[in-house]
Amino acid sequence: MQGEFFRIAAQIAERASEGGISVADLAEIASSSHGEVNCYPGVPGNQCHRLAYFVSLHGKLRKGKGHYNFAQVMEEFIQHMQGRCIGVTQHAVLMTDAWWHDHYEKWRDNIEAIKQSGVTVEAYLIGLGGHVSRIDL
Repeated sequence: MQGEFFRIAAQIAERASEGGISVADLAEIASSSHGEVNCYPGVPGNQCHRLAYFVSLHGKLRKGKGHYNFAQVMEEFIQHMQGRCIGVTQHAVLMTDAWWHDHYEKWRDNIEAIKQSGVTVEAYLIGLGGHVSRIDL
């Protein structure tokens, strides 16, 4: 089953497969079909929005500086969802090309609490060639 934001994950994976994707490109794709959003890295901004993207890329898929590893993006996710934007962001989309199980486990109870509060959380594993798989959390 594809989630609502599968198409965005596929766009990011495809662009990343063409020589890497920059932080600015991530922000552009993230906001292209939903207007103002929070995007980590990229445009976290000072204002909270109903939709937030959290993207972790490594190696060949990233281009330039400013990218987050999985541990960093998970910390930003928790701080955003249970801190500065609690009650505002209603859709959170996690994307990564390297699923670090230990960092997921560290925050699993927090993720469950976020989901229990009514927030929709989708997660995707992306790879070279535009490959995208949904991860059920």
